[in-house]
Amino acid sequence: MEVHRVLHMNGGEGEASYASNSSFQRAVITMLKPILEETILDLISNGVFLEFEVLHIADLGCSSGPNTLSVISHMVDAVTMACQLLHCQPPEFQVFLNDLPGNDFDIIFKSLPSFYDELKRGNSNNGPCYIAGMVGSFYERLFPRKTIHLIHSSYSLHYLSQGLIEEAQIDSFNLPYYAPSVAEVRHIILEEGSFSLIRLEAFEISWDANTVNENDVSSLDNLRRAKYVTKCIRAVAEPMLTSHFGGSQTMDALFQRHTERIAELYSKEEPKYYSLVIILTKK
Repeated sequence: MEVHRVLHMNGGEGEASYASNSSFQRAVITMLKPILEETILDLISNGVFLEFEVLHIADLGCSSGPNTLSVISHMVDAVTMACQLLHCQPPEFQVFLNDLPGNDFDIIFKSLPSFYDELKRGNSNNGPCYIAGMVGSFYERLFPRKTIHLIHSSYSLHYLSQGLIEEAQIDSFNLPYYAPSVAEVRHIILEEGSFSLIRLEAFEISWDANTVNENDVSSLDNLRRAKYVTKCIRAVAEPMLTSHFGGSQTMDALFQRHTERIAELYSKEEPKYYSLVIILTKK
């Protein structure tokens, strides 16, 4: 399996697409908005970014749906609000959306005209924003040296640069995935030494967050919740699985079993997903 060719979300806007099944990720983005605003205010209060007439932002591993533009909107609004509090002129924004070639960039670019309108309506003081795609792996150089001022990346920490285990060792399917602990991440950052660690914390969120009231889940149907979770997983994992195991019939059967297993799990416990929030500044 050539990972760089198949590591992308389901494109388009259909029932199985990532754009239609990414409300969980959107819930996480919303939860992190206050942290993003606080971080940007701290940076600008300490004089960072103030010297730039144009702020260069990169979203590494962007999604193929509306979540990417939500993140950009949060960052632009946060910078503008911080500048207003400090009585300084907001910069213009150059935003680079990065992902591997298989990502469905078209759906993002089709949304840009309405995004620009909403950005201006949300805060008329926002500086002009210019968005461009940057195709390639973020394990390789994407930009000229010292040209990016602010980098965002969601759900990228678990992807390895390559699968190092022979496929035969794990029944011929090798998914380059690893979920590090807080301690492991802190150790790597401090040992590598290029960045100052500003913030590192873990938080938990329900698998079907953004669709249920977490304080009242007793009356919910486990199968319905399981179907939602399976749709989210399928939107992310199907391209990789299809490239190795076959087409739609195989996938339908696989994810049907996945739904049944998740429904069984919901009958026993309330599963949570753990995410890490990391804020770094370059030394």
